[in-house]
Amino acid sequence: MRSSLLSFALLIAPLLSGQPVLLPSIGISTLPGNDDPVCTLPLQTPPITSVGRDAGETAADFTLYDRDGNAFNLHDALAAGKPVLMISASYTCPVFRNKVPSINSVVATYGDELTTVIIYTVEAHPDQDISPYFGVVNTGAQNISAGILYRQPTTYGERKDVLDALTLDMQIDAPIYLDGPCNEWWDYYGPQPNNAYLIDTTGVLFAHHDWYDKDPENIICDIDSLLGNPVDCTTTLGGSFTFELTGNDTVYGADATTLTAECLLTNPSTSDVQVRVVRMNMQLPTGWSSSLCMDICYQTDTITAYVTIPAGDEQHFYNYFYSPPSVGTGYVRVGFRNMDDDTNGFTQRLWGINNGPTSTEEHSDAIDAWRLYPDPVTDVFNVQGPQRTDRIRIFDLSGRTVATIAGTNSFVILDREPGGYFALPMLGHELVGPGLRFMKL
Repeated sequence: MRSSLLSFALLIAPLLSGQPVLLPSIGISTLPGNDDPVCTLPLQTPPITSVGRDAGETAADFTLYDRDGNAFNLHDALAAGKPVLMISASYTCPVFRNKVPSINSVVATYGDELTTVIIYTVEAHPDQDISPYFGVVNTGAQNISAGILYRQPTTYGERKDVLDALTLDMQIDAPIYLDGPCNEWWDYYGPQPNNAYLIDTTGVLFAHHDWYDKDPENIICDIDSLLGNPVDCTTTLGGSFTFELTGNDTVYGADATTLTAECLLTNPSTSDVQVRVVRMNMQLPTGWSSSLCMDICYQTDTITAYVTIPAGDEQHFYNYFYSPPSVGTGYVRVGFRNMDDDTNGFTQRLWGINNGPTSTEEHSDAIDAWRLYPDPVTDVFNVQGPQRTDRIRIFDLSGRTVATIAGTNSFVILDREPGGYFALPMLGHELVGPGLRFMKL
């Protein structure tokens, strides 16, 4: 009996003293070395929503370190008397990058009442390497156009290097701690590229966002609810949106690559608008797959998605085609519909064409043989080469086709607006060289 009373006293002592009660630590016990290898990443089975830990569970303790070796311990942070908001991140996740202003706003508004930390995990959309969330190489149009092209780190030091690039590129007001070499935090609290947890001072998970502050979840409402502040979570819908195909309806690429078609949804009204996006039908060659990408990039099995566009704002939409190593042509038909107005809607058929394998040897002599000038474009553009080519495609700097014109064995003068367009003679294969890309139509 005495032993039972002692055990009970030890159990309730942390509660009486106001100390948090957490599950055992998931790691890590010591600061990793830069050469410590990153453990193999398992591919995630879609969907990546409704995974991780549920609200109401007790949090597990952990210790992680920033790039300078300073430690963060969850128990110690909660014992200081403030709830903790922790957000997962990777530089190659455009969703995270788009949320940085929201994170900085939370830090500025609630810094005295809430401890906000960012946990740097695996790369969501690495360059050249397979994405752990998609099972294919999915670098993403937003990363390509922004030049955010990083391989999946293989060591703890390489993960620090990518984090350094992020912090040089963006002003982030919350401290950032790196997940351990074996992705201990990601394995336990994820695996999701930009999730978030609110933890109360007793150690209980108050809220879990599969995606940080993505409608219909509202991080401000959750924080105010946790802190006992007045809560106003009303959203005024009823706006409208317009649709624009910002590139061609047909996108080309070599095999084993991701082909990207881009559209733009704009809300010119004074109220928010919720848009339902549906992949209405598709015909893809064997082995191909496709996914929708808006405020987040969805897995290939997602057919319907919703996005809320704030008044006066815009939302880019990307359709990704994932093509295997074989020539083929496929399409998807996508519908966009205002959830409050059935008359406000658009449909668009988007095509992807795989031109076959990339050649790094054929036509290598053609790079020096063709003259493309001036670069960047001022008011006219000249293409001069030693042989005739049937057609020439003109791309802007983000890779979108802006014109297709007849080729010549002499030169072409193309009147364009200023802005850095460049021309590409079509010689039968794709070849990436110093500033040139030769691609079969």
